[in-house]
Amino acid sequence: MVLLVAPAAGENKPWKSLRGKLENTDKAQIRIFKLRDHEGRGMDCLEVFQPKNKHKEGYYGVSHSLKNGAFAIHLTHSLDFKNWRHLKELDQHASQATIHETRDGAFLLAYEKDAPNSCWIRLRLYESLNDLKVGQFSREIDIPRTLAPTAEGTPSFEEVKTSTKDFSKSEIELRFHYFQNVRVDQLAHATLTDFKEWKAAPATKINAAIKELGGNGNLGDRSKFPWKGKTYYLQEVQSTRLDWGSWGIFLCDENGLPLGRIRPSTPKKSSAFSNPAISRVKDAQGNQLLVFTAFLHSKGSAPHEAGQMLTVMAEE
Repeated sequence: MVLLVAPAAGENKPWKSLRGKLENTDKAQIRIFKLRDHEGRGMDCLEVFQPKNKHKEGYYGVSHSLKNGAFAIHLTHSLDFKNWRHLKELDQHASQATIHETRDGAFLLAYEKDAPNSCWIRLRLYESLNDLKVGQFSREIDIPRTLAPTAEGTPSFEEVKTSTKDFSKSEIELRFHYFQNVRVDQLAHATLTDFKEWKAAPATKINAAIKELGGNGNLGDRSKFPWKGKTYYLQEVQSTRLDWGSWGIFLCDENGLPLGRIRPSTPKKSSAFSNPAISRVKDAQGNQLLVFTAFLHSKGSAPHEAGQMLTVMAEE
């Protein structure tokens, strides 16, 4: 297995304190492995979110689970991060969900939709939190693949602009991956205009920068977040193609270019991490928290840790 090596940098770089915070999971207020909802369902690739001005109502999550050979996306709710109540199955043959709340309280859900030997990006609009809870969406689009013949997926939101409630006048910027030459996933970016026109292009500079650091396998999921006045990404990177134990996480700058590798500590010294997500939420008292989630692969991880990890820490 080829290990990714971070570029040299001074110890006073601001991102290094963030990296240390994410790596030292033993100092987190909460740390959970093999996370499941109240019905015993796995919560793989969890993304935690909190509706605006509703910090006293707890936390929500979108995740997926595998049943009878097919993935499905689920919505869950928790008051304490430890106990998650299942609310709704949002779609079947679907995974890798990410969510964005608009200024007027609507929600955009983007995810990877699959069929035999293919996958693509599906985007849905839910006009309120209540609509999301019951799975009632008002718009849906299946985005045609333009960069790869068989697979495009793992979307993440970059920026959302709209002047109409139904998004008939809008620009939605996304990042995603495409299965280049039916061999390896590479990163790309795109804009969906007026919920119908899609323009995509490879993220050539980012792909090249990660490959220079040894990322010769798949480049997939990512999470964009603010921290102390700056924007960062967490980016999953596979160092060796077809080796599930070689997945790791890079901390990247505001453009998505890699700064250094994140190696979260675990009691059993697991090493294969993917699907990272960062969420900034508040507890019931209004204290700012940082929620860091990642999926631990069975290869490269201890049996009692493999699965979904969730950590919660004070932001400062």
